[in-house]
Amino acid sequence: MPPFKWYRKAVRHIQARRRFVALGLICMTLGIASAERSGLAVAAPELSTALNLGPSDLGWLFSAFSWTYVVAQIPAGLLVERFGVRPIIGTGLAASALCSLLVALAGAPALVAHSWGLILAARLLLGISQSPLGGSSGMVLATWFPKQERGVAGAVYASMPYFAIAIFNPLLAWVVNHLGWAMSFVVLAFLGVMGSAIWSSVFRTPQQHKHLSAKEKRLLTSGGALWGAPKTERVSPPGGASEDTPLTAGSNTNSLISDLRQLFSQQLFRGLVVAQYAIASITWFFLAWFPAYLVHDMGLTLAEAGALSAFPAIGGFIGGTVAGVFSDALLRRTHSLNVARKTPVYIGMGLVIAGFLACLFTRDPTLIAVFMTIAFFGKSVGTMIWTLVSDLAPANRVGLTGSVVNAFTNLSGIITPIVVGYAVAIYGNFDLALGVVAAHAALAIAMNVWVMGHLQRMPDLKAPEPRPAS
Repeated sequence: MPPFKWYRKAVRHIQARRRFVALGLICMTLGIASAERSGLAVAAPELSTALNLGPSDLGWLFSAFSWTYVVAQIPAGLLVERFGVRPIIGTGLAASALCSLLVALAGAPALVAHSWGLILAARLLLGISQSPLGGSSGMVLATWFPKQERGVAGAVYASMPYFAIAIFNPLLAWVVNHLGWAMSFVVLAFLGVMGSAIWSSVFRTPQQHKHLSAKEKRLLTSGGALWGAPKTERVSPPGGASEDTPLTAGSNTNSLISDLRQLFSQQLFRGLVVAQYAIASITWFFLAWFPAYLVHDMGLTLAEAGALSAFPAIGGFIGGTVAGVFSDALLRRTHSLNVARKTPVYIGMGLVIAGFLACLFTRDPTLIAVFMTIAFFGKSVGTMIWTLVSDLAPANRVGLTGSVVNAFTNLSGIITPIVVGYAVAIYGNFDLALGVVAAHAALAIAMNVWVMGHLQRMPDLKAPEPRPAS
């Protein structure tokens, strides 16, 4: 092949499939965000010794991220619908880098007396800075992907926390061991700055993309992608005006209270948020406590725990990708959204229950690695959250719906780390915590079987009836 011919061919291939560039970018943002969330868990064994923090102290710090993350979800969703995903996500990534630097400063000798408060403040601010990711991801998948590809895209996106952990946990553990725990947060700050620059300079919506091919546009519009949704997204008007032109008027005139009332009036939506809460609790055990579990109950060193934690993370990433392919194949074969989206949940949560309960009967680190890899493979198989948001959200409020689901889902990030911390402090090991996590998987199955019912896109949210003039 002549020099550079392969390069030109690759460029043409990418240009014909720009939706996968968008997927790669939104996955990058979640990967960096996941590394920032789990960075404290990796540093916790060394950090807790240096700062004299106990399990309950760590539980509150792990949980603090979700306090503001949950509260900020709905405002973040409204901001995303108002200003668009590109500026909001770019700003959030840059702000998250500052939060990592604040944690690093907590190790300075002059600030050690206030270190717990500084880390708490940094985790609270991190929750705010990362809050737009929920609504944005559902919006990107709904606008950039046709229905028949959305399962794979959503599953790949949902599996990114595990991919990030598999890559960054061993790296951060090495940094902690050789350079100190504070330097690990400097590394995370650098990742945040780089991610913000790449996202802001590359990402565009389909409507903004000047070089979107006619073939790909037809695929999106004919395949159920929400072309033009949300209607408040930034679009360059005719005449070549800047994409920073003020927003076009949107069609969403509802009050927030009216929107929320309509969403929660639907049994499908109520079942969805409870199921996703239960599934996210499994994730939060892994993000917050898994390295500490390996050090505390298995007697591993931090370096060994960081390396071993990569295996369940890899299993989670593979599980998410397999789930997307499997779910979309079921959709093509059965033409049933119920079969395609619920079957992975049943299989995946069954594996989670089996894996976590099996860990109660061994203290062999190799067997623990095997059982946890099976469990987190299953957890990722059963995580269809952003595929479901893209499939089921009212077409006129995708961003808000994604943010509401993400807010209730991440209540688990407030509750689970604290519950696990106190369970370990009181019980003396992680056995009770493992049983609690397995029970959450059973709850997710119950919601899908008995509450959610038939899966279909929820109707557009309606504006309140005008009051008659007095």
